[in-house]
Amino acid sequence: MATEKRRPTIIDIARKAEVSFKTVSRVLNENPRVAAELRSRVLKAMAELDYQPNLAARSLAGRRGYAIALLVDGSEFFREDDANAYFSPYLVDLQAGALIACREQGYHFFVEPYDFSVEGWEGGLRAQLSRIALDGVMLAPPSADRLPLLDALDDLNIPYIRFAPGLEPGRSPSVASDEDGGARAMAEHLLALGHRRIGLIGGPKDHIAAAVRVVAFQEAVAGRAEVIFQPGDFTFEGGLAAGDALLAEDDRPSAIFATNDFMAAGVVTAAIRRGLKVPEDVSIGGFDDSAVVRFLWPPLTTVRQPIRKMAAAAVDYLVAQASGRELPERAVELASELVVRGSTGAV
Repeated sequence: MATEKRRPTIIDIARKAEVSFKTVSRVLNENPRVAAELRSRVLKAMAELDYQPNLAARSLAGRRGYAIALLVDGSEFFREDDANAYFSPYLVDLQAGALIACREQGYHFFVEPYDFSVEGWEGGLRAQLSRIALDGVMLAPPSADRLPLLDALDDLNIPYIRFAPGLEPGRSPSVASDEDGGARAMAEHLLALGHRRIGLIGGPKDHIAAAVRVVAFQEAVAGRAEVIFQPGDFTFEGGLAAGDALLAEDDRPSAIFATNDFMAAGVVTAAIRRGLKVPEDVSIGGFDDSAVVRFLWPPLTTVRQPIRKMAAAAVDYLVAQASGRELPERAVELASELVVRGSTGAV
């Protein structure tokens, strides 16, 4: 039985024409910046390979796909450590909010995880997106600050909106929560409880939002309390390790602020393993108010981000853009909220 012939992709076109994937994308999207000689080579390769632009070239065909995707780093979407695997609670909440908003507006929603650590990821991602008819893409950190990714989406004429961008924030529409204000509210809460030696656990280096939380907290307590910093990675294991390091000190902090809830859960576990009571021996705070807090005891004091509302706002913008309606505000910042529960107490 004869096998079906594989359809050529823009990767095949780029190789045959001896040009970059970006050049092929620009030719497909009729970008005037492409030199005539390069355009001719690409068109010749397309003809020789019998290449037919697919649904993602909807900008040429004038069609809408009624689909929105959340594009995330593969490592953020699904982590694997030894035999344990778990989803990022932040992304789970984003997906839930986006799915509900898309269904209300008659749109399909799906998640596209991609491994940006693989060499040559840009060409592969371009090929992947070229097969999908998208009316818009949502980018969560750290993808939101991956500038080559933004270049690829621009070249493919795929509209996008970013959550909490730190780099070139004016380059695209965006939705964020008040990271700075949330971290400062946590600092004031712990100071009001009398804590004067406080542990602070940061986030991944490529998460600019995590850095914002760290700096805001440090500024808020400057001259009023001592801060002992430990690096973190937004995982339970990272919080466990950082919590162990902080609680192992002879003069251990009376309170610890982890810049996300997963790490705060790790700190709670570290305290319990050492026979410490929360909050009697150590107060612990987190950030996000994600689903993980439901499984902690005592209930976690944290900063609530309106993650589902953020996702809904992003969907509203992309749908309005695709529909030609009046656009909502280009840069939206929603308020964060300190939620005081049982994991923090007075010294």
